[in-house]
This record gives sequence, structure tokens and C-alpha cells, in this order.
Amino acid sequence: RALGLDALKYLGRLYWYTVEFGLIAEPEGLRIYGSGIVSSYAESQFALDDPSPNRIGFDLARVMGTEYRIDDFQQNYFVIPSFDELLRVTVETDFAPLYEQLKARPDIPIGEILPEDVVMTRGTQDYARSKGPAVVG
Repeated sequence: RALGLDALKYLGRLYWYTVEFGLIAEPEGLRIYGSGIVSSYAESQFALDDPSPNRIGFDLARVMGTEYRIDDFQQNYFVIPSFDELLRVTVETDFAPLYEQLKARPDIPIGEILPEDVVMTRGTQDYARSKGPAVVG
């Protein structure tokens, strides 16, 4: 359906920031569940402990509107409260109107914090600045 609505990039971002690079809030603290993080010890350490990246509470439209790095560690990690909540939001959302809303506004640049974000960690972005321009997805 996303392909037919010319909205595949938005669905791709949801996949990227959850299945590949997602964090989950547990009573013991943040935990990794994204396979892209799990497969890299260095990124696992970076995602959980480094002061550079932003860690932002999950919001479906925010995630789907946000560009991402395909060439290096992420500048933003989105934190779900639970797998049940992620499943509930994605099952109950009518994506067609959401795609139209996303198309009507500019993409959110990598590393940007929005006023409405629930910021768990405001990153320094030092790592990203040291690397130069991002290859954006």
C-alpha cells in the first residue's frame, strides 16, 4: 500500500528506526532491540552510553518523518515504551492519511530535536560533527 501511495520512504524510516535501530525503555533502563545495533558491539555501546546521540520517545509520525544515516552510527534513536505499544500504534493507525500529512511537510533533518519531542537524552552530536556530512536515507 505504501508503494501505491508513493510513501515507501516513510515506511522505510519506521523500519529503520524500530526493527534496525530501536531502543526500548525497561525498568532497568534502556535496552537494544534493533538488529542493526545488536550486530555491532561498537554501536551497541554508542546507542546506550555515548553522550552524542539523541534518545527520543517514540512517536509514529515523528519517526516516519525523520531522515536517517545509512553510513554510520545514528544521531537519533527512538525509544518505544513496550513492544505492545509499538504493535498497537502500528495496527491501529490508518497510514494513508498519515502519509499525506508527512508528504505535506518537510522531512525532519537528522539530529534535530523538535519542541514536541519527549527527549530522554539530548545528545551533544559531537560524533556526527566529527564525521562530516551524512549519507541520508
